[in-house]
Amino acid sequence: MLDLVLAAALAADVSPCADLLVATPKLQIVSAPNRGFDNAIVTVDVRNRGVVAQPNDTRQHLEIVQNGTVLGAQPIPPLGPQRHYPAAFRIQLPARKTHDPLAVTFRYVLDSHNAAQANCSTHNDLLHAVLS
Repeated sequence: MLDLVLAAALAADVSPCADLLVATPKLQIVSAPNRGFDNAIVTVDVRNRGVVAQPNDTRQHLEIVQNGTVLGAQPIPPLGPQRHYPAAFRIQLPARKTHDPLAVTFRYVLDSHNAAQANCSTHNDLLHAVLS
């Protein structure tokens, strides 16, 4: 029975096509050169959890969004099977001894028109995170 549960869990982590997953967000606060601000460095992993590479002509990007406003965006290169791309964003915050948790959404956007080959599922293209 345990073997069956483990096999199902492993199968859930792999997709039979190119399928991007946005996961593992992290936050680090560092002092900015201008002492009136702190830099929130937000990182997140974009992973092709599929067994197929994305086509080389795939155009895509990742956005970081807060309260409906896009705070930043960056292009993501086409990813091979089981490959990942570490994305990072810098957000300036007023300098404080402690900061409230940072609530953001990471939104994967496919810019090219090859969804069937580049990202066969959209169910894991958004990640809501509260980081502290």
